[in-house]
Amino acid sequence: MTERFDCHHCEGSLFGKKYILREESPYCVACFEALYASTCEECGKPIGCDCKVPLGRQRPES
Repeated sequence: MTERFDCHHCEGSLFGKKYILREESPYCVACFEALYASTCEECGKPIGCDCKVPLGRQRPES
């Protein structure tokens, strides 16, 4: 018998899916982004786990 491996927040199965550990608890990507993602200061959207930022890109001076 296999042990269950579920998201700490929504309790959906994480078998075969990407997940993030936070404080030793697994979260599905959707829950982690909804609960813990930082917000981009420029556009106001959440910064996702798969977000790519070009190296050397500077924020415009305010």
